[in-house]
Amino acid sequence: MKKILLTTTALVASAGFAMADGNLSWTGSANVGMKYSDNGTTRLHEEIDLAVAATGETDDGISWKVEMGLDSSMTDSTAGADGVDGGSVALSGDFGTIKVGNVSTAGTTIGVVDVGFDALGIDDAAEKGNNAGGGHDLRWNYAMDDIALDVSFDTSDDDMAVAMKWSSGTLAIGVSHSAEGATNGASATAANISTSVGGFSVALMAGSHSTANFDSVGMSASMPMDGLGTVTFVTGSNDRC
Repeated sequence: MKKILLTTTALVASAGFAMADGNLSWTGSANVGMKYSDNGTTRLHEEIDLAVAATGETDDGISWKVEMGLDSSMTDSTAGADGVDGGSVALSGDFGTIKVGNVSTAGTTIGVVDVGFDALGIDDAAEKGNNAGGGHDLRWNYAMDDIALDVSFDTSDDDMAVAMKWSSGTLAIGVSHSAEGATNGASATAANISTSVGGFSVALMAGSHSTANFDSVGMSASMPMDGLGTVTFVTGSNDRC
């Protein structure tokens, strides 16, 4: 126990020292539009997302990044989910990138794009079977030539996920596997392939989940059209819908 406490103290002291030579930046986005539901309701929606990040590098050449976000939304004069996103701390070097805190799981890297000014959620149906377990708090990324590895864990309940992607030119193939840490917990395996020719791009994905009715498939395609910008088509389905 004493060794763990001493190590933690050393990391905090190092990060505090590095902040003096780090960079602080703010980024953000906002959207506003009308949302129509098939129940006949049309509502005004707005959303504001702000993010703050501090970055720097140690004398040993290890890069670090600390980030968090602020969100605010409103639909039809009703306040939405306002609050602070869980932050994260990342270290990057020859070993790849280690990220601790509010991290997404490696299983969710397999999927299709969404559309709409505030995202319609069409991709949710396609991605129903791509991940098992909840959120994770530890993630490791490593890239070597055309191969990228992604591993994530939830240290509180032993949920895990691993993904690998291979790319060559415009062709990319990815596979992932995730599992809950509980005895007889759910598991999921997913794969996708994407490519582009000229301005036209297409992506296909499929997920197999051990829970009944969670297997899913999806496809997205996009192409530029004069006067309309880029037009994107997305479809997804699973055993429930």
